[in-house]
Order: sequence, then C-alpha cells, then structure tokens
Amino acid sequence: MTGATLALALANNPQYPLKIAVIERQPQNFHQQQGFDARCIALAQGSCQRFAQIPLSQSNQIRQHLWQAIQSFATPIKQIHVSDKGKAGIVQFHAEEFHLDQLGAVVELHQVGKLLLEQIALQPHIDYFCPDEMVEIIPLPQHIQVTLKSQRILTAKLLVGADGVPSKVAQLSHIPQQTLRDYQQTAIITNIQTQQDHQYRAFERFTSQGPIALLPLGEKRMTLVWCVTQIDDLLSLSEQTFLAKLQQAFGWRLGKLEQCGQRFAYPLKLIKAEQYIQPRVVLVGNAAQTLHPIAGQGFNLAIRDILALSEYIQQQVKQGTDFGDYTQLQHYQQQRQQDQANIINLTDGLVSLFANDLLPMKIGRNFGLLALAQSCLLRQHFAKQTLGWV
Repeated sequence: MTGATLALALANNPQYPLKIAVIERQPQNFHQQQGFDARCIALAQGSCQRFAQIPLSQSNQIRQHLWQAIQSFATPIKQIHVSDKGKAGIVQFHAEEFHLDQLGAVVELHQVGKLLLEQIALQPHIDYFCPDEMVEIIPLPQHIQVTLKSQRILTAKLLVGADGVPSKVAQLSHIPQQTLRDYQQTAIITNIQTQQDHQYRAFERFTSQGPIALLPLGEKRMTLVWCVTQIDDLLSLSEQTFLAKLQQAFGWRLGKLEQCGQRFAYPLKLIKAEQYIQPRVVLVGNAAQTLHPIAGQGFNLAIRDILALSEYIQQQVKQGTDFGDYTQLQHYQQQRQQDQANIINLTDGLVSLFANDLLPMKIGRNFGLLALAQSCLLRQHFAKQTLGWV
C-alpha cells in the first residue's frame, strides 16, 4: 500500500510529469485474502484527509480523489473505547467531540490493493513490474542504477524502499535495520463475529499480556489484534475455546463473541533503519521503522512520510533541482524527523506503561486514564498525534 500510494501521489502532475517504476516481488493475487478472513488496516482521520489530496486518473469522471474511492468500502470509526482490564479508568473518544464525522476508518487490504492497482494501470507514467525484484543497486553521481531479477536495468534519480522488513532496498544499500526492542509479544490477527452490532465503535483494552484491539468492519464483524506474551496454543485451539479465552480477556461489551476466522501470528519488535536516507535512496514505512501495533500508528505514520516525500519531490522538480541528491534529501529528512521520533516514542512508551504489572505503574496508568476521561484538553492533545493531525 505504501509504495503504490506514493506512486499515485506522484503521477498526477501534468505540468511536471515524472516517470515512475513500481517493483513488486509478490504476484498480484498473493495477498488477496477476501471474505470473512480478509485482512484489514485502520486509517486515522488524518490519513483519510491525506488520501483526499491524491487525485485519481483524469479518465475517471465519477471519483475525483483517492479517499472518495476508498470511502465507498470503508467502515467508519465514530467512537474509540479505551480501558485497562480490572481497573476503573475508561476513556471514550467521540467524533462529535472533535467536530468530525469519524475518527478514522477500517478498510480491507484486498479492496484497497485492487483499487490502487486499477489506478496504477490507468497511469501512462507508471510502469508496474510484477512479479520482479531487485538484485543489484549501483548509486552513481547523477542517478541510481537498479538491476532486476528479470535482467531489466532501470535508472532513476531516486529509489524509494517501501518494502518492509527485511527490506531488499536497505540490504542492497547496506543500511542495517536494527531491532531496538523485542517486546516479547506476539500479535494474533483474525476477524470476529459478535452478538451485538459494533455501532462503529473501536475498542482498545489493555491486559497484563498486552493490548487487545477490536476494530469495526461490516455489521457485527470486527477485526482483532490481540497482543500476548505467551502465545501457548492460541493458534491451534478450537474456535470455541479460543473465543472463550478472548471473551475472558476482552469482556462482554459486544455481547458473546460468536465466530472467528483463520488466525495469524506476528512477533512484535521495534525495528528501525540505521539511516532513512542515502544518496539517491529513501526508506519509508516499515522499511524505515516497524512499530508495535498499539494505537495503530505504523501505516498512518507511513502515509505522512510518503505525502511529505511526494511534496518534496514535486517541489524540487518545479525548482529544477536534483531531488535524489543527498544534500537535497536532507531537507525531507529534517522535515519528518520530529514526527517520526514522536510516534516511535509514543508507541514504545505506551507498551512500557501498559505492559508493566508493578503496583505503582498500575495505579499511575489508572489515574492517567481517569484524568484523560475528565479532561477535554488532554484528550485533544492525545488525539492530535494518534489521529494524524501533525
């Protein structure tokens, strides 16, 4: 999603057209999991607004920008309910409090992927190489040369690595991706059918094992991210036994948890590239920093990175300067450093705070949630970062 979105953000500038290549290693249907088991992602409201800045192909006369197209299959989040298991502190964020129609939205990845690929196919300035991958990168003074597995050789002013962890771009550019912290947690991902309708509510519940997030999908369907320190046999348990354990951890705010889909597990670590830029190379998204899913900040931070990178590139093109030059790239990096550092510190700090069972920490976070519930100013300060208003 990150690389394809960047390509589209750069493509619709008829005054200063760019030639763009997208290289995708996985075949197009590799991630196309649909139906009840569809994988999902949460977009903060700030990200939705940024998608609205990306125009669609001029041949599409109905939808004028990317968010309008995504919105047709997105489920809005109108309320966020935050709680700490066994404690009194509960915080609720309502869209109306911030004069918004929604706080964010949940989308199925296969639907977004299909839309992005359809739009890429309509762009005359984007070449899509799939399945293919890089085998060699040679940075030269005026451009970078990329050799693909298919033996194609491409040259460009700038190579953007949006290829996650481990990143082939980082590897071939000799940029280490360092594990700064192993959270000793595993995220269990699946979809859940609930007895009661979610009413466009998202839930984040902190437990001694780690946070549980339930995000709204279709009617009485939610996507689950359950972070646990001891995965035990959660993947192999029968459906009803798994749901019973989840019910015990989450509670009954949605009534009985009636059905779950296929379960997936991902180890959780804070991974950060040693450098985000090199001459003619930029890392974005999970290739730059891979975060804990607490508060759902990873992809939303990536969206801010790529929109800033798109603006930087188009401004440099307009001025006639070399946007792949290391000195110029430093301007982009300086612009993004503070936001990146803030979100890394926010997510890492929340994990440290809510994964600690020491009594003073338990008392402190309970008072913190109570204070957040009582103070509109505190909620707005917290929302400024988590909703992507930076």
